[in-house]
Amino acid sequence: MVNKIAKLTFKDYLNEKILGNCYYSGLLVSKSTKAEVVNYLRQTPVRFDHLGMCLVKNGRVKVSLNFVEYTLEANTLFFLSPMVVMQVIDCSDDIEMHTLFTEFDLFQKVGLPVYKAYSMEKIGRENDTILRLDTRDSSRIFEYFMNLERQNTMDSEAMFRSEIIKMTLMLLFYEISSKINGNLARSSAGFERKNRMVMDFLNLASLHFKTNRSVQYYADKLFISRKHLTRIVKDVTGLGPKAILEEIAISEAVILMNVSSMSVKDVMQELNFSDYGTFSKFFKLHLGQSPMTYRNQSL
Repeated sequence: MVNKIAKLTFKDYLNEKILGNCYYSGLLVSKSTKAEVVNYLRQTPVRFDHLGMCLVKNGRVKVSLNFVEYTLEANTLFFLSPMVVMQVIDCSDDIEMHTLFTEFDLFQKVGLPVYKAYSMEKIGRENDTILRLDTRDSSRIFEYFMNLERQNTMDSEAMFRSEIIKMTLMLLFYEISSKINGNLARSSAGFERKNRMVMDFLNLASLHFKTNRSVQYYADKLFISRKHLTRIVKDVTGLGPKAILEEIAISEAVILMNVSSMSVKDVMQELNFSDYGTFSKFFKLHLGQSPMTYRNQSL
């Protein structure tokens, strides 16, 4: 159990890593040196306000993701989002990590479809948050990272720069999606529209899930019917919007229950449950135990 969770904003990270300008200010690709990784060792767990993926290229790092510890070897890719709290626990001397971070709305800005790699209902589960690669796949993803960094930070103007960045990101997401979900033959304009709608839904859900977990609320916000929203979200993610909202809420509950300054009642109120019975039933449904039992085990 921790006393607090630090928040790292995209702007904080951008200012720390980049001195010059980026072509897309909402995109950052960088290498983490041993000294930088060590700087985070056993400090306060960190929560991000952006999306990210980290490639362990060499060495080994031990991290806590939503308070579950994992030892990640070379050729491992793991994902971060506002639903994930990360803490670096240990690393080897030969650690080499490369990170790609994006602001949440970058995908809408560049018109990029977002595939299941960032479906927030799966964040926090190892088989979706952590992707172990073979050497060939790891090298290919590393090359995508390097090309994105080069295109986004080069000083000179280049023709079709925006298109190159967008297409490289699309290829990267196709590669990741094919590893997570099998081959995706979904490149039609119709599917891109669905992805954009799902990303809008996920964006709204991340902002309002504490106060609104009604699917109708989000359908109204997106100016579509509840039935239409359910069909689109299920087609793209494999789950309905209600299930996604519940997964986001239970992930938040777990995070808050690991902060020592918050009681079970505080967590219940933060997530706007009307009473302990309702909260306990919701918690048991998703985690198989009461919030009080979970809290006592975390002490």
